Amino acid sequence: MKIGLAICALLLTISICAQKISGTVKNENKEVISYCSISFGNENISTITDSNGNYSLEIPQNANKNDEIIFESNGYESKNLSINEITQNSNIILNKRVYAIQEINVSGKKTKRETIGAEKRPMLTFSKMFDKNKPTVEQGQIFDIYNWTKLNSYNFYIIPSSRFKEITLKLNIYSVKDGLPYQSLLNENIIYKTGTTGWQNIDLQQYRLIYTDSDKLAITLQLVDYIQDDTIDFVFGISAKKTLSNNLLYRYQSQGKWEASKGSFISNIDINYNKDQREKISTAKNQNKAVSKSTE
Repeated sequence: MKIGLAICALLLTISICAQKISGTVKNENKEVISYCSISFGNENISTITDSNGNYSLEIPQNANKNDEIIFESNGYESKNLSINEITQNSNIILNKRVYAIQEINVSGKKTKRETIGAEKRPMLTFSKMFDKNKPTVEQGQIFDIYNWTKLNSYNFYIIPSSRFKEITLKLNIYSVKDGLPYQSLLNENIIYKTGTTGWQNIDLQQYRLIYTDSDKLAITLQLVDYIQDDTIDFVFGISAKKTLSNNLLYRYQSQGKWEASKGSFISNIDINYNKDQREKISTAKNQNKAVSKSTE
């Protein structure tokens, strides 16, 4: 009898240690939500739904049934649910976020085109690697923009030593506060697939990404899916260069803290900007530099 109880206790312990919650994430119209971020509070425990909205999340042994798991996706209201709630029903419904429609007159503005960031890959670079087992990791950088900016494309450089048949990347765009990404500025996912290395171009014109009254944007990438080469181990990284500014961004998952380190990606944004606003911002920047020098 005692041996039987001991075996039951051992099996229960193993079950708790290896407990996983699996389910799907859909919207109110029962459409699957691909690449939805799922995180266990501020812990480094997270996952992301696949292209069919399916997920599986391992729960740590010391978790409390009232601890919350957070579901987040561009264009939807985030949802916080306790482990107990998800255990009872692991199929999650997210409601679409309601946005105030802002009418933007594009044709009436005199705009000019410009590339901001690195347009060539220098001789001396280093690699920022992505782990195929951690699809929630985000890496990117901050770009200085103008007071009226339209994003046409985002371009970056995949290191030539990368090895894969195909990778799927998720592009994220944030406002910036205190030198770090702050709030998502997207109302839908931007997904990019490639099977090549070297320079990559993500065409953004269909998304009509126009930003006003802002001088910075943070743009990051996530590796959300991949097809590995049959004969070679998976490798994926993006080229970066050393700089004095802390412009390399990293965080483990959507509820994690952002970290910034010295350097920047070999990447750029192709934009249109309003000429009058550019002149105003250039004047303001020069005035700020003058004030800074006078106070030194």
